[in-house]
Amino acid sequence: MLEEAWELTPEDPQIPYWQARAGLVVNGRNSEWAEWAIRDGLYRVWNLDPTYRDTWELWRHAYHGTDELEQAVVILARRDGDPAADLRRAQLLIALNEYEAAEEILDRMLDGGHAGAEVWGLRAQGALEAGDTTAGLSHYYEAVGAAATDTLGILWQQVEMIATPAEVAEYAETSPEDWPRFFAVFWARREPDLNTEPNERIVEHFARLRRARRDFRLLFPQAAFHRSPERRALIANVAPAVFVSVQRLGVPGILPQMSARLEADLQRARVGTDVRDLPEPDTLSRYRRYGFDGRGLIYLRFGDPERRYVEDAVEAWYYETADKPQLVVFARATSATQFGTSGESLGGDMVVFPTTPREVSHSIELLQRDTTSVAAKLDVHAWVASFRGAVRDMQLVYVGATPDSGTAALWDGQWSMVDRRSGASPIQLHVQAGPYTLGLDVVRGGELGRVRADVEIPELWRESLTVSSLLIGAVADTGFGRDDVAAAMPGIRRLEAGVPLALYSEIYELPADAAGLASYEVEYTFVPDGAGDPISITFERTVAAAPTVRERVVLAPGRVPRGTYTITMTVRVAGLEDESTIADVELR
Repeated sequence: MLEEAWELTPEDPQIPYWQARAGLVVNGRNSEWAEWAIRDGLYRVWNLDPTYRDTWELWRHAYHGTDELEQAVVILARRDGDPAADLRRAQLLIALNEYEAAEEILDRMLDGGHAGAEVWGLRAQGALEAGDTTAGLSHYYEAVGAAATDTLGILWQQVEMIATPAEVAEYAETSPEDWPRFFAVFWARREPDLNTEPNERIVEHFARLRRARRDFRLLFPQAAFHRSPERRALIANVAPAVFVSVQRLGVPGILPQMSARLEADLQRARVGTDVRDLPEPDTLSRYRRYGFDGRGLIYLRFGDPERRYVEDAVEAWYYETADKPQLVVFARATSATQFGTSGESLGGDMVVFPTTPREVSHSIELLQRDTTSVAAKLDVHAWVASFRGAVRDMQLVYVGATPDSGTAALWDGQWSMVDRRSGASPIQLHVQAGPYTLGLDVVRGGELGRVRADVEIPELWRESLTVSSLLIGAVADTGFGRDDVAAAMPGIRRLEAGVPLALYSEIYELPADAAGLASYEVEYTFVPDGAGDPISITFERTVAAAPTVRERVVLAPGRVPRGTYTITMTVRVAGLEDESTIADVELR
């Protein structure tokens, strides 16, 4: 009937469009016809109008290998010079790894005044996938700067498969004029090495994207599994067969008794209709949404595993992530058959298919975050200390570390970088008070160490008594200053025996008497980690009043017994009190 309607109205794109839509509805009931109906309908529509309705969104949900991509390129080439057709043709050529042909089209569009984010984004993707890092990053930054013009959502399509759930929600709520900030923040969160100017994670993502298209493309997007939670729940019955295969793979940590407990444990965990669902945000599976099987989605987020176990229709990937080992199991399950019998068979695409509660936890976590392959194996011990800056309302922040050279940066709550400096420890940053994310990357002997942490920079420009951070270090010169102690303060906060120890802080807004003097009491309290009584050392001071008073003391060796302490300095004056604390100081 559709063919007859097409013959009667060959210039009307509605007929082939609804044919393609029909293919999506039929899907698993007759997947071979569905695939033909979708592609044939879309090809016919594009012959008439390459921008018709949501045809490119439909295309994302169909299988398209080399032959299908090439056929679409031929159709769009008939409209050479049409910016909409040229843009989509370049996108398809990139999917075919024909980067030079795509670049030629995109360069011509730029020369013709079509310099929107879509053009720059595709130009960046082609260059980065082809290995031209310098040009690719330059193009990508142009795309991000023009992101508000990305009416087709190409920049988001390039990265959505590695976004966190929070980022997915944030993008949905972000207005186009804020897209440049969104994408800048997206990559700032993932920058793996502040010591280098390019963001290696961007380069790495597009390299992974190229390989994922080659090795982990979704082969059966019309399988009922991808549209039906009920079908996914039914396929859960093959879990015992998958578990047996995983046992044969010799994956570490798999115990036979886990299988018997699996279903009861999963129901108690309340993780969804079935754990193999993991659970999806809506009826459409994540695999069909992004066009990759389970291995592709994990690979895009984490790269190659440390160990890979393969047996026919089952695979297990083992990762050594920064916090713990992680295991994820895949099984060909989108067309599994003979449910609930002794002869379950596995087939279709590889999907994430945990078989133990531990794998459930790992799978959920791995599908919600991502990481770089830029290894950071060096242990980093760091500290942060705050003082008043030279300009009012600005705070001077020392970032000290062991190893003792690298790059430090602070991002505000909007993930805008407010300061970034490189050099020997301690690195000095200048920011206003408030909550920040600290980034610290250090290098020693060619190895990288990485710290990402939330820090609160205190407001020290108050009109009342205020105490800065407390520094401690081995300083021989009794006329030491703030920079001297900061330079001597080790990142690991371990101080050797037999040397005098200098303590340094600053007191702001000490009340003055009529003679211009300020009298105060300062108490240093050493609270041992574990057994033992606190040790207190108290001094009475009288100094010339000033907006900033330096509080310094030198402890002779043995004044405080060896051990690990939390040190608190308390200043008291005229009924006022303020204090500063430094923890985990080991005196040897």
